Amino acid sequence: MLLRSTLVRRFSELSRSRRHVIAALVVNQTGCLAEIANLFAARGYNIDSLVVGRTDVPELSRMSVVVHGTDQNVWNMKKQLEDVVQVAAVKILTGQEEAGENVIERDLMLAKVSTHLPGSRSEVAELASLFDAKVVDVTPSQVMVQLAGTPPRIEAFLELLKPMGIVEIHRSGVIAMDRVMSVTDKTVEIAFQAQSDVTSDDEDEMDVSKLPPG
Repeated sequence: MLLRSTLVRRFSELSRSRRHVIAALVVNQTGCLAEIANLFAARGYNIDSLVVGRTDVPELSRMSVVVHGTDQNVWNMKKQLEDVVQVAAVKILTGQEEAGENVIERDLMLAKVSTHLPGSRSEVAELASLFDAKVVDVTPSQVMVQLAGTPPRIEAFLELLKPMGIVEIHRSGVIAMDRVMSVTDKTVEIAFQAQSDVTSDDEDEMDVSKLPPG
């Protein structure tokens, strides 16, 4: 019974969907972005964020994609991306348990906030100062603020702005970088690959239909 409960718990943990950040170096070529986006769509992924920008190599751009999925499914997605001709390298930045400490994420947001309520202009300025945001534009009826930070920090800032009335927001999407490893370094993904292989073995060995409900 102990072995059975351990297998059930392990299978549940490994098959749980979670947030993943995928980084890729892609060739600057017409149709590359569309092909990659279509590949995600064909596999049933809803892309939370997709950002593409130039690098120091003129022929290459860096892509950051945020999706939700199981470790095994995201690992399979990585291997499919590597088969795309225009993709030079792919790395799952969230592949390690300590990824939260090793990966730096940033998102840039612009938000227009209504200032019709009495005292709202000064309140927006105070909140902006508290979150290290910047007031970049002011009109008689609204204030535009800019904030660069982690997604949770931006979400917290937006929650505090909502009572005043958010007129419009625009977010750039997540860019991310490992503090130590580069996208072309394979070392960081050895543990993640091993975990994914274990998941596959468990799925082959376990008869899911015989597991207890829940």
